[in-house]
Amino acid sequence: MNEIPKNIQEILNQSINKLDRPVNEIITELKKERDREYSDFEYWLGLESSEPEKYNEIDEIANQTGHSLQIQKREHIESALYVEDELIALLEMKIIYAFKHLEINTKKLIFHFYNELPNANPKWHEMIDFLKKRNISVKELNDYKEVNELRLVNNSLKHSTQSSDKSIMEIAEFKNSSIQQFESLDRFYERIIDSPSLFFCDLLEKVEKEVNDFNETKLKKIAEKVTNQMNKEIAEKLIIEIKRKYR
Repeated sequence: MNEIPKNIQEILNQSINKLDRPVNEIITELKKERDREYSDFEYWLGLESSEPEKYNEIDEIANQTGHSLQIQKREHIESALYVEDELIALLEMKIIYAFKHLEINTKKLIFHFYNELPNANPKWHEMIDFLKKRNISVKELNDYKEVNELRLVNNSLKHSTQSSDKSIMEIAEFKNSSIQQFESLDRFYERIIDSPSLFFCDLLEKVEKEVNDFNETKLKKIAEKVTNQMNKEIAEKLIIEIKRKYR
């Protein structure tokens, strides 16, 4: 098996999403906390329904301390909803970071192989157009559909445009649910979690292949660009230098 060149390995290493693991640990703990609050609420609700006498006895005792089971149930729900808001915020952060991380690495990839960018701070569509001009169609890359859905959800979360963005409603997880619900966001991210990496690796392979593919059309373009400001004498000197390099 051929060893991966150091510069390519560096690009691959930097493309790894390093945010998911630590955030997932926080999400796991928050889920447990949320579930405990809902479980406690369901317990008191069930007791009130199934054993009203016992429920009332406990409630009377609670009243003697200035508390009540009604207040207790409300506090459980309020705590659970607070944790849900925290969970949604963390998941939104993961989604927005995942797409931004892909953008950053795509920019780095383009500059590494082409030594130029569409502009100093190119947007996603500008990088796509740049690649298209070099005969690389991102729509044909692995997991393009999922990456595009990630882009749409990212934009919607950043700009709160779900109500006016019909494309979001076409994504499976949001057809019958809101983008503001934790469960739907969680299902979406779990489905596309590996897609940025699969997309990027395929892009890397296609770009590397394109850069090293000196077909007749590309050679003509290089010749036109290099000799644009040259007269015949200088061009002939250049030919000699090129030949000398390969002796």
